[in-house]
Amino acid sequence: MQALVRSKLGVVLASAATFAALLASQGAFRPVREALVLERNPDSIPWLFLATFIAISVVSPIWSALLARRPPRRFVARAFHVFAVCLVGFVIAVRAGVSPAAVGRVFYVWAAVFNLFVVSVFWSLLADLLGPTTARQLYGPIAAGGTLGAIAGPWLTQELVGTIGVGGVLTMSAVLLELAAAGVGVVRRAAAGAGTGTVVVAEPAEAEPLSGGGALTGVAHVARSPYLSSIVGYVLCTACGATFMYLAQQRIIYDAHLALDARTAYLASIDRWTQTATFVLQIAVAGPAIRWLGPGLVLAVLPLARAVGLTVLGATSSLDVLRIVQVIGNSSTHGLTRPARELLFTVVSRDDKYRAKNAIDTIGYRFGDLASSWLNKGLAAAGGAALAIAPLPLAALWLAFAAIAGLGFRRRVAQHATGSSAKELP
Repeated sequence: MQALVRSKLGVVLASAATFAALLASQGAFRPVREALVLERNPDSIPWLFLATFIAISVVSPIWSALLARRPPRRFVARAFHVFAVCLVGFVIAVRAGVSPAAVGRVFYVWAAVFNLFVVSVFWSLLADLLGPTTARQLYGPIAAGGTLGAIAGPWLTQELVGTIGVGGVLTMSAVLLELAAAGVGVVRRAAAGAGTGTVVVAEPAEAEPLSGGGALTGVAHVARSPYLSSIVGYVLCTACGATFMYLAQQRIIYDAHLALDARTAYLASIDRWTQTATFVLQIAVAGPAIRWLGPGLVLAVLPLARAVGLTVLGATSSLDVLRIVQVIGNSSTHGLTRPARELLFTVVSRDDKYRAKNAIDTIGYRFGDLASSWLNKGLAAAGGAALAIAPLPLAALWLAFAAIAGLGFRRRVAQHATGSSAKELP
């Protein structure tokens, strides 16, 4: 029993530290990015979403095609290296004074791809290494480790940007990402030592690439699977709710006519309170809630929080109310929804854990961003009433997808509990 506890502890510590480095890298440059985009009218944001969707629609199929030629577990670290090299390229561009406006727009799109892609492939690795029973126990603490990194990243930027400048912040992000790449190897060794593995089907050796397929294999698998389709439906609703909230936030802050420093400080305060609340949820609530209620009911929290939040913001444009609404919604997203949604992928095939999951997390989410940004623009043009009632049907559809995905997860766990020969931590 003591050996089992130690083995699980090793997996948690290695995974949490790696995720912390990953989110610290991401968080280090996010406050500056968000503040800079408000130098322009928020009406231009849908065009940035369009550029982001195009970029991710290129990157995700390339990832799927590469997995047919490379061992997926080993390729996760290599993907991190590629993004670290990109950061170094931005450092060179910033210090050379290359067209700041153009570099800023390219960086915004690149960062939006980075935010989803690197997190998605990290959770793909964990879903490949851990089965659903183990994941229910460990995903909460692992996610909490990431939250500590998400807190540390913006804090490091706030403390150091005056000394090292924007180029120094990007260099720091690259170093943190390289630490995460090194951590991937530690996670794999810890999981191997603990004897973890998927419970879906007997899988090929770690050194083998995924079997066949190509650039659009993940998309095709999502289209053919009702279970994966329910997950992508939930993700689309999540993106829609987040985008509606994001655009409301940007409009309220823009109309408040805050100076750049004041905008940065205000956005940093939202991040700080969000990450604090998220950490509490991940440590104290997420694990027990997922074990006792299952992922379906936990996933239902976010639609309710977003619907209430958007309705409240439709009635007031107070910066104080905005802060409260965003903290509740964002902490629900990262503290509860993220561990519960990632658990859904522990009961799919190894191929789907890397290809279909990445397609859902990247192309699916960014398509939701793009479509809902233009939908929001159209509803706003039609009048305040249309925009005010939009959260209600969205929440109903969102809850339906949560229920379908939750039932599908329970059914798959029950089916594989007796039919799988793969090993898993008890």
